[in-house]
Amino acid sequence: FFGPLVISFNAPELYPISFSIAMTADEAPAAKRARTDGKVNFDVLSARLQATDVHATMKELPEAHGDFICTHHGSFHADEAMACAMLKCLSAYAAMPVLRTRNQAEIDKASIVVDVGGTYEPEKHRYDHHQKTFTDVYSEAYAGIKLSSAGLVYKHFGDEVVEALCGHLDAKSKAAIVAKTYDSLIRELDALDNGVQVADEPRYRFVTHLGARVGRLNPSWQEENSPAVENSRFKEAVLLAARELCDVVCGYASSWLPARSIVQEALLERSKVHSSGEIMRLPRFCPWQEHLFDLEEEEEAHRTPLVKYVLFQDSRGGWRIQAAPKARGSFENRQPLPKAWCGIRDQALSDLTGIAGCVFVHANGFIGGNATEAGALEMATKALAA
Repeated sequence: FFGPLVISFNAPELYPISFSIAMTADEAPAAKRARTDGKVNFDVLSARLQATDVHATMKELPEAHGDFICTHHGSFHADEAMACAMLKCLSAYAAMPVLRTRNQAEIDKASIVVDVGGTYEPEKHRYDHHQKTFTDVYSEAYAGIKLSSAGLVYKHFGDEVVEALCGHLDAKSKAAIVAKTYDSLIRELDALDNGVQVADEPRYRFVTHLGARVGRLNPSWQEENSPAVENSRFKEAVLLAARELCDVVCGYASSWLPARSIVQEALLERSKVHSSGEIMRLPRFCPWQEHLFDLEEEEEAHRTPLVKYVLFQDSRGGWRIQAAPKARGSFENRQPLPKAWCGIRDQALSDLTGIAGCVFVHANGFIGGNATEAGALEMATKALAA
């Protein structure tokens, strides 16, 4: 079970949408309110989980609770911990206790069942994936990675979970966060639980990923164990999964979406920066590479022509020129800065280029600096022509 971490790579099929958030660059920090604007933040979710009783038999359930969430007993894994954490985001399941059992008669009485029961029947809220006939994936973009209980719950409740954590979002923004959360978090749990390796021959193992951290909460062979101990540890695992879920989803609302909006605006305005359309200026710095590739894949206008250089102001008030990579995660660039400039600094670089205010060009030619915006733009312009 404890295989290497599945590193998420963006699937272009996930983001066939283009949208703009009604927000200027100066207003972007206000988006951080998304962390608390939702009906549920981590403090609320943590309180719900602390108040949730986890039982070993139906006899332990209070008579007042006819409704309960059911999962299996024994060693627990990250997928059912995450499935329960997601359900606890929703008002329909917020107050329900959890029963951990493999007794089919008890399973049949549950309001919702995850990772046990031997059947996938969403109309009855049965979400198991262990049956031999089960082959479902999240979408065609994820062929070869079957859903775990985390993926099953997310597939049917993901929209509601995102809205519960982020508050109201327009349809396209919510769709983007839902897709991104599966691609970056839930897919990892699906792959891990189904034994899908991150690579055919991984060169090393990750031991700090969510699946490993949840796994280490199981009582070891040297510890005292009982249903009560096991269920207490499972509750800790669900809390751990809940923290990860909140951090990821709310982070996309508060940081990822505003950055996308900034990059999209810069792409649309790039012809005003330089007539070639190959130089993009960010109105403020933000993570841009992932968004640039997403937007280029979504619309031909965003990739015609391809951006070669990106200009942005650094934290000390100077300006940077960075070459756009050829592909996601690549160290190869579409057009590196001229080789003659590489490794040269300050006045020597200004003398060489004929551009005032030069600060540096990296030895590998992927990034350079200038004291002014005009100087950085002149560096980009001359680099294009080189």
